[in-house]
Amino acid sequence: MAMIYVLDKDIEVPTHGADPILFVLWDNRVTITSICGGNCSCGACNIEVLEGMENLNPPSDEEKRVLSRIKRQGPNVRLACQCVPNGDVAIRIVPE
Repeated sequence: MAMIYVLDKDIEVPTHGADPILFVLWDNRVTITSICGGNCSCGACNIEVLEGMENLNPPSDEEKRVLSRIKRQGPNVRLACQCVPNGDVAIRIVPE
């Protein structure tokens, strides 16, 4: 079973690799903002992937489009609603 480590909240939650990180966090009562409800349109659920980027599906063109217009930028920034982990991942929700 893969784990999602939320380093800025000192929380770890298990995932089975079928659901995006956003929904796994919500199911485990971890607070993360999403204005669009996980429909890849608002960009509010952006996270920084600190470890395990290779354990995530690649970003779609739609995710890349949304990421290009949000304030938080960088090669490790992804949308939690679009990331489906197939192995351990360490993330930061709140920007430093």
